[in-house]
Amino acid sequence: MMMNKFFLGVFFSLLITADLYAQNIPLATIPFELKSDDRIYLKCQVNGSDSLVFMFDTGAEPMVINESILGKKLSMNFDGEVTNVGTNGTNKIKRSTINKFSFGGILTDSVSFVAIPYGDVPFDGVLGSTFMKKYVIEIDYKKKKMSFYDPKTYKQNDETYKKIKIQFISQLPTIEGFIIVNGEKHKGKYEMDTGSDGGLTMSTPFSSKYDLANKFKSVAHTTSLSSDGTKSKSPIVILPEIGLANMHFYAIPATLSTANSGASAYKSLSGMFGNSFLKRFDLIIDLSHDQIFVKPNNLTHTPYYDFLVK
Repeated sequence: MMMNKFFLGVFFSLLITADLYAQNIPLATIPFELKSDDRIYLKCQVNGSDSLVFMFDTGAEPMVINESILGKKLSMNFDGEVTNVGTNGTNKIKRSTINKFSFGGILTDSVSFVAIPYGDVPFDGVLGSTFMKKYVIEIDYKKKKMSFYDPKTYKQNDETYKKIKIQFISQLPTIEGFIIVNGEKHKGKYEMDTGSDGGLTMSTPFSSKYDLANKFKSVAHTTSLSSDGTKSKSPIVILPEIGLANMHFYAIPATLSTANSGASAYKSLSGMFGNSFLKRFDLIIDLSHDQIFVKPNNLTHTPYYDFLVK
C-alpha cells in the first residue's frame, strides 16, 4: 500500500508540472528588429497584404496605419473619425473598424485602425495597447524575440523579474518612478512608451514645478515629432539619480519637455520612459491585469548618447 501511494504521489506531481508548463506555451513567438532609433519593429499583415512593418508602441492606444501607404501597399475602408492625442498635441484622424490583422500565425478579425500621416518613416503601422491587452507579451531584447501568451492561463513564476503595477491615465499605461532633486525624492507617474525613441522625458508641468531647467545644466537639445505632426524642441539635462521598482540609476540623461499640449503637458504625469530606457530590461507586459514585470538585461549599462561617452 505504501508503494502504491508513493507512485500515485509521483504521478500527481508530474501532472501538476506538466500543467504548469502547458500554461506558458506561447501562442506565437516572432522575431523583431531593434533599430538604431531604439524602437521595436515586427512583421505583420493587414487584410491579406504582403508583410508590413509595424512599430510596437505601448504609448499608442489604437492600431494605426501610416496613411502614406494607402493605395500603394494596402487598401482600407474608413467609416469614422476620432481625436488623436499625441505627445505634443491633438488632431482629428480617420478610422476604419473592420479589418483582418495577422502576425506569427495568429489571425484576428474586426480590428479597428486609425490613419495617421507619418510620411517617410521606417514603419507601415503601429501596434497599440488596445490590441496588446489581448495577450501577455514577453520581450527578450538579447534574443530579439517577442512571445505572445493567453492572459487567462499565463503564470509568471520567475522571481528574477520585478513586478510593477500599471495605472492607466487617459488611456496611457503609467508606472511609478522617482527622481532625486537636491536630495529630495519626488515620486510620480511615468508613461511607459515603447514607441518613443527617447530615454527619460520629464513632463512640462513637472519640469516647470521643480525648475529643472535651471537646476541642471543643459548638455544638448532634441526635437521630437508627435503623432499629431507637432514638433517640440527641448533641452537634455543629466539627472543625478532616478528610481524604478526599488532600482536606482545614476547620471541619467533626461529631456525636459516644452510641449504645451498633448501627453507631455498632462499635470497627472511626471514624465515618460521611452524605449531607449525600457530596452535595458527584459519585459513581460500584461496590460489586461494592469501589471508589467522587468528584469535588467545586457543593455542596462550601455550609453544613451554617443556624445556623452568619454
